[in-house]
Amino acid sequence: FNTIKEGKPMSVHIIIDSASDISKEEADRLDLHFLPLKTIFDHEEYLDGVTITHEQFYEKLIESDALPTTSQIPPYEYEEIFSEIVKKGDTAVCITLSSKLSGSNQSAHIAATDYSDFIEIVDSENVCIGEQILIRLAVILRKEGKNAKEISCVLNEKKKEIRLIALLDTLEYLKRGGRISSTAAFAGSLLSIKPVIAIENGEVAILG
Repeated sequence: FNTIKEGKPMSVHIIIDSASDISKEEADRLDLHFLPLKTIFDHEEYLDGVTITHEQFYEKLIESDALPTTSQIPPYEYEEIFSEIVKKGDTAVCITLSSKLSGSNQSAHIAATDYSDFIEIVDSENVCIGEQILIRLAVILRKEGKNAKEISCVLNEKKKEIRLIALLDTLEYLKRGGRISSTAAFAGSLLSIKPVIAIENGEVAILG
């Protein structure tokens, strides 16, 4: 795209994870490298956005007696992509979900140890639409001809302006996940209380 090395233009690749809620199909359309997190239901493993859709996830959530668990993206999956990009003489911006919500960001840093001159890693300090906003901005910046370092700097500034607030329709999963007591969940359901949550400093916080 923009940077010239030894007379050859260096393309800027953008690497994302499925926690952004960007589908694999859209990632392909936007020319993004897509890495899925893993979701485990009753010992059966699914690739988020690949072998299980969001609709199927919520169906299984309702049907399953136990809460699902998730598995971070391991370093070797990042390393495979980083190595392929660097071999081409290109650079990349890797955008991850909040490092306080998953170890995927740490995995990316481990994988980038030998590629620090070519790979920029951005901790979105967010998830879902908050992370997605940064990814879409990165796509715009790449089209404008910004290099990987420039894109990374802009994202790290702009992420401070993102405010993600959500309203939960049920207290059931807060109760099952141990976030609130059964008594509190019962009282809240009886009074039709719905918690408002946010992402603050990279972590989930209950606003009220």
